[in-house]
Amino acid sequence: MAQTTSELEESLLIRLLTTSLDRRLTDSERKALNASYEEYVNTLHRLQQEFNKSPLELLHLLSRTKSHLCRLQDRADTAEILQASLLKSAVMLTDFEIKLVYFRLRYPSIANPVSVEIPKSPLFLSEQFTPTDIMELATALQLSGAIRRIDGTRVDLATLVDVLSGTFNVRINNPEQCRYTVVNRKLRLTHFLDILRNNLIAYSQR
Repeated sequence: MAQTTSELEESLLIRLLTTSLDRRLTDSERKALNASYEEYVNTLHRLQQEFNKSPLELLHLLSRTKSHLCRLQDRADTAEILQASLLKSAVMLTDFEIKLVYFRLRYPSIANPVSVEIPKSPLFLSEQFTPTDIMELATALQLSGAIRRIDGTRVDLATLVDVLSGTFNVRINNPEQCRYTVVNRKLRLTHFLDILRNNLIAYSQR
């Protein structure tokens, strides 16, 4: 629990907001702040998936983190727009995670994971396509922010790849390495997306 505690309570997002809440940021600082917010969100989601942790421990940690964020909000009257927006979102998401823990405590039989066999998808990738094509689609969807989680936050690449892999019965073992390969192709960067686009255009012109 100590590592996750450090990740959350001493997250880069909280440290950056603490030192720059009412200061105009440079472009590089804005990028760093946005990236730290994405990492904070990912840490929250990862925390809820650690079912071996006590809900009371999670509740204690999340409550302390929310309290820290709320103290920052008390100083937010003169905050810059970006900092104020990310701070508000972080408070709302942390509060949402707290409510999930309460739900697990109140309905343990529903909230706890059940060991069931996941049905295999009836869909398969056609022979002329490869898992790299699915990776191209996943990368474009994730970078564009087109796919969101139920709470409105951006989905991470690993989750999106996991869903698409299960849907089309393909295996992508290392999403980050595959993404690097896709975006660094020298020829036909958007091979699969071009095929989809051309088919849609051809259909619309019938």
